[in-house]
Amino acid sequence: MKKNIAILAALGTVALAACGSKTDANEKNFGAAMSQYFDKKGDLCLNTKRWPVDLSEMDLRLQKTMQAGSANQMAALEAAGLVKGEDTEVDIMGIMGKPTGAKAKIKRYTLTDAAKPFAQEKEVASIGLNGKTTEKQTDLCWGKKALDKIVKWEGPMKFGDYQEAGITYTYKVNNVADWAKKPEVQAAFPVVKSILDGAGSKESKHAIKLTSQGWEAKGLD
Repeated sequence: MKKNIAILAALGTVALAACGSKTDANEKNFGAAMSQYFDKKGDLCLNTKRWPVDLSEMDLRLQKTMQAGSANQMAALEAAGLVKGEDTEVDIMGIMGKPTGAKAKIKRYTLTDAAKPFAQEKEVASIGLNGKTTEKQTDLCWGKKALDKIVKWEGPMKFGDYQEAGITYTYKVNNVADWAKKPEVQAAFPVVKSILDGAGSKESKHAIKLTSQGWEAKGLD
């Protein structure tokens, strides 16, 4: 009889653990919140959103002195087969935005067909003299961040009905493009090397909040 009671008690404990609430402050729920965040916001891109990219003669002269400058960035992407550069001329514009009649020599870089699998197009809203407008921007994305593990957390802190916690985590990088591993690309885009070097070891912080659906990383909106 005692043995049966002990077994039932153990099963009851397991059942309660399995039925943990999504609102509990624990590693599992915080990990799920960060995984949801990276699913939506984890794309790693070069932040070169305006194409074509036009480089002036001054930009090209600075190539030897600015390792992470625009000229070296385009040269690295061209060597990887993602862009193509061509010499051309453009009108020099005056103060009122009208052509002056003079021309300037530039080098224009456009995306190649090889870049298409990595090109991500987004509509970005901006506010200017003509009010709110939207424009399409194309960025080159080279990988996706994902959660490695939750290291620790602080809180949750309560402000009335609102709850928020601060978590520390490490990340991993999935689906890394072969061209992002090239030394010349990492030299021209130091952030790529920094992110890859930090995978599995660099500790980062993020805030999460409690919602009616459970814990959610801030910044998803």
